[in-house]
Amino acid sequence: MAINIITKTVNTDYERTLDGKQIVTQCNFDTQSRGGVSKLCALTGDVQIIKAQALSKQLKISGRLALKLVYLDSDRQLKNFDYISDFAEDLNDDCIVADMPCIVNAHIVDIQSGVSGNEIKVQTVIELTPAVVEISTNEVVADAEGALTLKEPACYQKYLGTVDEEFSLSEEYATGVKVDDVLLYDAKAIVLGVDNNSDKLEVSGQAEICLVYSAEGSVSTKNISIPFVQQTAVTGENLTACVNAKIKDSKLVIEGDEKDNVFKAYVTVALSGFVMQSQEEDSVTDLYSPCNKLDVSQIQTSFLKQTGVKKYEERISGSVAVEEGESIQSIVSAVVTQNILSSLVAMDDELLAEGVANTSVIYKNADGENKCIQIELPYSLQFPSQGTCKDDILSGNAIATDCTYKKKRDKEVEITLAILVSVCSRRKITAQAVSGAEEGEALERNDSAVSIYLPDKGETIWQIAKTLGSSIEKIKEQNPDLTNEMQGDERIVIYREIG
Repeated sequence: MAINIITKTVNTDYERTLDGKQIVTQCNFDTQSRGGVSKLCALTGDVQIIKAQALSKQLKISGRLALKLVYLDSDRQLKNFDYISDFAEDLNDDCIVADMPCIVNAHIVDIQSGVSGNEIKVQTVIELTPAVVEISTNEVVADAEGALTLKEPACYQKYLGTVDEEFSLSEEYATGVKVDDVLLYDAKAIVLGVDNNSDKLEVSGQAEICLVYSAEGSVSTKNISIPFVQQTAVTGENLTACVNAKIKDSKLVIEGDEKDNVFKAYVTVALSGFVMQSQEEDSVTDLYSPCNKLDVSQIQTSFLKQTGVKKYEERISGSVAVEEGESIQSIVSAVVTQNILSSLVAMDDELLAEGVANTSVIYKNADGENKCIQIELPYSLQFPSQGTCKDDILSGNAIATDCTYKKKRDKEVEITLAILVSVCSRRKITAQAVSGAEEGEALERNDSAVSIYLPDKGETIWQIAKTLGSSIEKIKEQNPDLTNEMQGDERIVIYREIG
């Protein structure tokens, strides 16, 4: 009897992270017309990708760097400066195909600043991390009529689309005073979960806004958290996505009367990420014909499967002392300027997040003068993470929230932060599948009515089926106590119909 091979097409699409690139930008701020500068107090920065386009063997990238500075002028009055700079970069890689799905994540990994005369000099190191989707399809055997088949469950993955969503958030805050000046308006966003419910892919997270403003001779700080849930345009079942959130645009409007100004904060959040669909299917991993020898061809499929987004939170604290001879009369403000997540390490049911949070503290000394100091808070946080494996590949982001401070002994400031970490994991999936088979010469037929087989320890029921020229179903039907792997003390009996 000729064997009829039935094939099917399966997808093993996967996200591939390319070699990154670091770029350095240099910005100089002349403060002479604004009263000069005596010290830089706070410097925050963020970077976003405006466009990424895949050409043949090349990615063309354009982005924008935004810096916000708070400094003391020559009279020790608080001043601010905002700066925006656009950049363009090309990244070359032989695996890039024109118009393939691509995303570039950008992060600031270092900021160095200094004051020279009336000039503030800032050097920023930006890391670009590009990723593309490799579309991969394979023909595998779905069934074989006239042959015995071993079928095992296998996981496949199909690229469905790219998340490219923008939406607006807003929040109001009544100050209760007349605002003189806004010294700092900074916003960050983070993804905390990606859920697939009722064929819809929903991304949840929050935006963090920091406001520093002066009013009636004093300086105040307000931190605002805005949670969000955004539905994406990609729909379907069994969807996963590693999504990143960035603040694309922000605006602050001051309204209300002269005695009670109201801040209206507006931010535009941009989401980006690849959406994959997991497919669980039975695949033929081996073939056997009781009539003819078979030359079986096999392929190995391998890809990185997204296993989801998880959030983790922990509080950290640290202290810094003022200069010798100085004392703290009152703390004016504390601002988290940068939170750089330097590494994520996967362990079995645990993960390690390491990074550095930088905080700037503005205070008044005993003479009532404005002064400022910086606190660097390195952290190494170990979280329980059920289901995480040591070989998982992790990526993520972190922001600092809920910055609180207190004065200690007039010489020291203690800062406490909540570190919010978002982690997406990917796991390598490898499987064998039969891609085809060719019939060879005929086999000798076993015409005995009864076969008795004594298996070796560890032998599988499929190996026994091939030896006896019978199906797994028939062997189990006549030997119902058998398991899939033999212990070595079984006695297998097969009764055949002799025609």
